[in-house]
Amino acid sequence: MKDKSSKHSKLDRSLKDRHIQFLALGGVIGVGLFYGASEAVRLAGPGVLVAYVIAGIIVAIVMRSLGEMTVERPIAGSFSSYAHQLMGPRMGFITGGMWWFFWVATVMSELAAIGKLIQFWYPNFPAWIPGLAALVLFTLSNLLVVKVFGEIEFIFAILKVMTIIGFMIFGALMILTGVFNDGKVVGLTNLWAHDGFLPFGWVGVISVISLVIQGYSGIETLAVEAGESQDPAKSLPKAFKTVTFRISFFYIGSILIMLAAYPWDELLKAGESPYILIFMKAGIPLVATAMNLLIIFSALSSCNTGVYGASRILYSMAEDKNMPAALTKINKNKIPYMATYATAGAMSIGTLITYLSPDYVYIWITSASAFASLFTWIVILVLEIMFRSRMEKSGVKLQYAMPFWPLLPILGIVMLLGAFAAIIYSPLTRVSVFSGIGWLVILIIYYQIKIAPRNKNKEKKKVVNEVHQGI
Repeated sequence: MKDKSSKHSKLDRSLKDRHIQFLALGGVIGVGLFYGASEAVRLAGPGVLVAYVIAGIIVAIVMRSLGEMTVERPIAGSFSSYAHQLMGPRMGFITGGMWWFFWVATVMSELAAIGKLIQFWYPNFPAWIPGLAALVLFTLSNLLVVKVFGEIEFIFAILKVMTIIGFMIFGALMILTGVFNDGKVVGLTNLWAHDGFLPFGWVGVISVISLVIQGYSGIETLAVEAGESQDPAKSLPKAFKTVTFRISFFYIGSILIMLAAYPWDELLKAGESPYILIFMKAGIPLVATAMNLLIIFSALSSCNTGVYGASRILYSMAEDKNMPAALTKINKNKIPYMATYATAGAMSIGTLITYLSPDYVYIWITSASAFASLFTWIVILVLEIMFRSRMEKSGVKLQYAMPFWPLLPILGIVMLLGAFAAIIYSPLTRVSVFSGIGWLVILIIYYQIKIAPRNKNKEKKKVVNEVHQGI
């Protein structure tokens, strides 16, 4: 596998260790947790914890696999470029295209959620306006020097981490001391006291797999940031080790505390986050208002990272000659501005959908992004197996070798295939399969019409040149 770490040297390598770690946190901790948790709890009850644990295990395996490759080959295209090198240009193009689609759909859902969250204060305010304003804001921030972008995201990520920690401390006090709960110490009884731990059986757990997976999705942006990391050899291993643990702790821990503090069926109100409702029920609306504001900041942070990640993968695909050359243009700040504009333009479609159907847009688009996320994760695991096999045959000693190889990546692939089956099984999330397959077909057709003939001509010219040189 040829080292292409210098391929994207035109980008500005000024992201520091703290930027790298908190950008990854920022991309994942968004409304998928704070807002989407309401729908997941409604469908599975306390059993949603099982789905979060399963997803956490999958994420840990995927990130460890990706970390092994990224530390060795820190490039902006990340898994899209690895797929291009190891599985051919077609698979590289499809992988990049699917991940771009994931971020576009994810940011669309985040923008829709921002509008609904604003309605906590102004119920009749059009939901599409805040989303559009946020998209414009973060398109502009992504055109600044990448270090400035990193600082903005660092601040947002700190805010959301503090929000989760504060919520967990508050909830733990309610559970253990009865404070803000009429002095009643409930312990963990709420996890099974209301129609059991699995009120909807295992069907409920299966039905929320796509929502939970989507909540974790985006963590792989950590690898894409490698192309603009100041010191990838030092910062990346540390980031891969800590980010997965932190995400799993925040997700599983906060959901556990939320479900233990109050009966799950009392935390369901259409269009509102249970993280807010728990403070309303505790009789402290001022804190609920502050929590709503912090959740909006979390959504803004995730949008910020989404525009970044999607534009960089689009830039990488253009560098590989798989997208129009115009997308490789960079501004004076060494930012791929055309790729950023194109990405923001696609995301703006979500504003139109929010305008037409504000009540259902979040679930629709969230489910649509799940297929692309699962597809990308499976490709990452397959790539790791191929990459490791080549490295071992070459006698290369890896800097960040995955333990228990190849058992862990194989286990991850099996679990992801099970997640696919769960998504297909549930009528609520089946739409994600149709939309994902539809986009996959579009990518394949585009490749066959626009890219494959050009690659075929290149191969012919190569053969002719070799023949002439032989003569």
